[in-house]
Amino acid sequence: MRTHLWAHLFLNPMDALYQQYFGFKEAPFNISWDRSFLYLSASHREGLAQLSYGVKGRKGFIVLTGEVGTGKTTLIRALFNELGASTHTALIFNTIVSPKDLMRYVCEEFGLVEIKQTARDIHDYVVLLNEFLLETYQQGENCALIIDEAQNLSPDVLESVRLLSNFETSKDKLLQILLVGQPELADRLNSPELRQLKQRVTLRYGLRNLTLGESSEYIGNRLQIAGGNSTIFTHKAVETIYLYSRGIPRIINVLCDNALLTSYALGRREVDASIIREVAEDLNLRTGQPIAGLSKDQFSFGSDEAHFSVGANGKDSAGLSEIPQAPKTFFARVRSALRKPFGRTQTPATPRER
Repeated sequence: MRTHLWAHLFLNPMDALYQQYFGFKEAPFNISWDRSFLYLSASHREGLAQLSYGVKGRKGFIVLTGEVGTGKTTLIRALFNELGASTHTALIFNTIVSPKDLMRYVCEEFGLVEIKQTARDIHDYVVLLNEFLLETYQQGENCALIIDEAQNLSPDVLESVRLLSNFETSKDKLLQILLVGQPELADRLNSPELRQLKQRVTLRYGLRNLTLGESSEYIGNRLQIAGGNSTIFTHKAVETIYLYSRGIPRIINVLCDNALLTSYALGRREVDASIIREVAEDLNLRTGQPIAGLSKDQFSFGSDEAHFSVGANGKDSAGLSEIPQAPKTFFARVRSALRKPFGRTQTPATPRER
């Protein structure tokens, strides 16, 4: 019997453990991008408007920065839909080690050379790209190059990127270049050796984390799209998610996914703050202040143990009541879930908080 259960676990997605239990038609918190779950915060909408304006207006160089997991890739994919078929796009997320690699990837993404074709001289790639850009311009179309993780590019490659902006007519830029990266990209562009590139940047936008209100909307939106109850997470649970995630969508997804599995293992129909804290501890996420006292620089997010402490008043260091006991580790929660017959209806737990 036990062998059968473990086989069921590994032959079926983890999400299946709780999807039927909560009535979801699909997993609500996958970290892979899914257009049907698109949520644009105020910052995302503003960023999308600026990026769209920059490409359609042929502004040349555009820079988008944001912390890991804030939704830069989501914004790029939304931009693709915004631009439509009249704009040819090339997205590069591979590691670029040399100027020749850069030109080869650009030509491959625009369909000018076959992938895995024998490498050509850099001059050949330049000629191919120039002919393509002039042809599309004469047809009234546009071209956009998006380079992800641009903060990792070497100075030589960044200089080659700058030279790509030389493709132009007397009136317009033929190639719109969008550099996407973490905040370190902005620091790189401020270095003296890249001052020529910095001077060519016409638009720059920094993507912000979700606010508490937006985090709540984000969670509710995904639950509804998945076909579930948008109130599965209590208000205190959402606040605690925000404390640990700092409003970063990717971390919100990880916390919520693990919390739903834990709730299933415990036979609960809602997710409260105690479950979020247990999951966060398992993931080594930390925070140390209630929402009212938070400032941007006061979040703690590290790889060591969570540092909650419980005082005599029964409150922990985030001002929340202590309500354990979920299984302490991910595999403990999985084992607990597997001990329950699949499909059995659990008696809803009495709500502890809202």
